[in-house]
Amino acid sequence: MSRSTQIAIRWYDAVLIAALVVVIALGSPHAGGGTSARQPDLVAILIGVAGALTLLPWRRMPVLAASGAAIAVLAYLALGYAGGPVLLLGPVAMALVGYAASWWVALGAAFAISVAVVAGQILGTGEPGAIAIAGPAWAFALMLAGQLLAIWSEHAAAQRERVRLMQRQAADRERLEIARDLHDSVAHALVTVTVQADVAAKLLDRRPEQARAAIGAIRQAGADALDELGSILTALRDEQGGAQRLPARRLSDVEELVARARADGLEVVFGTEGDLAAVATAISGAAYRVVQEALSNVVRHAGRAARVEVSVMVAEPRAVRVIVSDDGGSPDSAIRPPGSRLGLIGMRERVVATGGTFTAGPRPDARGFVVEAEWG
Repeated sequence: MSRSTQIAIRWYDAVLIAALVVVIALGSPHAGGGTSARQPDLVAILIGVAGALTLLPWRRMPVLAASGAAIAVLAYLALGYAGGPVLLLGPVAMALVGYAASWWVALGAAFAISVAVVAGQILGTGEPGAIAIAGPAWAFALMLAGQLLAIWSEHAAAQRERVRLMQRQAADRERLEIARDLHDSVAHALVTVTVQADVAAKLLDRRPEQARAAIGAIRQAGADALDELGSILTALRDEQGGAQRLPARRLSDVEELVARARADGLEVVFGTEGDLAAVATAISGAAYRVVQEALSNVVRHAGRAARVEVSVMVAEPRAVRVIVSDDGGSPDSAIRPPGSRLGLIGMRERVVATGGTFTAGPRPDARGFVVEAEWG
C-alpha cells in the first residue's frame, strides 16, 4: 500500500470517528425526552466519546474496536440511560469490524456486542425490552454486510491488479517489439552503409560511376532507416496510442530485401513456393525479419563473396518455412561491425512468439551457416 493511500485512509477514519463523536455529543442531551429512563448527561457523553475513540484503529485492531464499543454500550445501558446516539456505537463497530476482520473474528464481535446490549438492558431496566432483540439483529446483519463488502473490495482490488499486470505485460511486449524493430532496421541499414562505403572507397578513383551508385545506396539506406526510426519514436511519444507507424513489413517485401543484398554484392539465389501475400500478418512480419537479419549476418560474418540461398515455402496462411543458407564466403571480406549479439535471440523470439520453431547453426558440411524458421 502506498504512503498516499495510507494517509487517505487515516484521514477517512479520522473524519468518520469525528462525525460519530459530534453526533454523540450534540445528540445525546436531546435523547429520551418524555420517557422515564435516565436522561443522558455528561457521563453518558463521555462513555459514548470514549467508545467512539476506540474505533480509530479498527483496520489494524478490530478486536480492540469491537471490545471498546461493546463495553461502552454495556456501561451506557447498565446505567439506565435512555436510548440515544451512543447506541450507534454497536452498529458502526459491527460494520467496520465486519469489513476489516476475518469471518470468525467478526462473528465473535457480533456476539460480544449482542451480549453487551442484552446484558446492559437487563442491568439498567430489569427486563430485556425491544432493544435486546433489535440490537443483536442489527449487529449480525451489519457484520454480514461488512463481510460481503470486504469480499467485494478484495475482488475489485484483485481485478485492478490483474488489469495493471495485463497493461504492464502489454507495455513490456510493446517495448520488446520496438527494441527488435530498432535492432532489425538499424542493424540492416548500418550493414548496407558499411558495405557500400567500402565499395565507394575502393572504386572512387578507378570507377567513379560505381562509387556514386554506392553513395546513392548509402543515402537510400540512411533515409529508410530514418523513416523507420521516426515512425518508432513517434509511436513511443504518443501517449494516446493513436500514432501511425509505417506499414509492417511482410513476406511479399522479401524480394526487395534480396534485391538490396544483391546490390551490396551478395550472390543470392531466391526461390519461393506458394502465395506469400496470403500468409497471416504476424507470421509474415516475423518471417520477413528473419530473412532481413539473416542476410545482414551473412554480410557481417561471411562477407560479400558469400553465396546465399533464400527459400520461402508457403503451404497455408499459417504453414510457412523460411531457410537462409550461406556457403561461408570469404572471412577476409567480412565487415564484422560491432554488434549487439542479439540478432539470433531476436529472430528466435519473433518466431516463437508467433507459434513457430527456429533453428540456427553451421551447415552439415561445416561450410557456412543456415537459419531456418517454420510455422504450422
